[in-house]
Amino acid sequence: MWPLPLVLPVFLPLSLALMIVLLQPGWVAAAETADVDVGLYALGAFPSDQGLFAQGSNPSNTRISNGAGAGIKAVVFPHGLGNIVGIGLESFGHGSEISFSSPASAGSPVRTNLWVFSSMVNLTLRYPGKALVPYIGVGGGYSSGVLTHADIPGRSDRDFEGSWAFGSQFFGGLQGNLTEKVFLFSEYKYFSANYHWKQLALDFRSHYVLFGIGLRF
Repeated sequence: MWPLPLVLPVFLPLSLALMIVLLQPGWVAAAETADVDVGLYALGAFPSDQGLFAQGSNPSNTRISNGAGAGIKAVVFPHGLGNIVGIGLESFGHGSEISFSSPASAGSPVRTNLWVFSSMVNLTLRYPGKALVPYIGVGGGYSSGVLTHADIPGRSDRDFEGSWAFGSQFFGGLQGNLTEKVFLFSEYKYFSANYHWKQLALDFRSHYVLFGIGLRF
């Protein structure tokens, strides 16, 4: 079960922003001067096993498992910028697991669930083709790494703990237009953020593969 008290602060701001944009009386008129792409996607996460610092040292046998999750993104491409440069918002989240041999307990196995939730502001460059639309971009924003069921010796709180950090990413992808308004897209993303909890820190680095569907307004 996802830790809702820590998920909502990440996903609500983007959801509210999208609602405000789409409910504005003049948003249809604004669409005449810009393309607005809104997409939902599923993702696969492939984190690096490096960068863990626990109980005063770098533990052995560190494993950060692959995970799955989902996200939502919206990008505005002003016609005045040639329909090429876009500014967007994005929120995504996924689950994983951290396991390692405890340096403080004679190498005993330790594990905890890891949930990553991020809200980003992105700059996107695209080639506005007819059938296929390739794009690249960079982004930055807030990210939260949440531990649940943390079976770590010396921790009094084993329920959950969150760490807020600055996250950054770069990405590249391809849209396939099904109609003027509907498109499919696939994307590669590299993401990084540094999380710090009690007796545990992680320089989180992950590759993501995304597949989604979107609407163009």
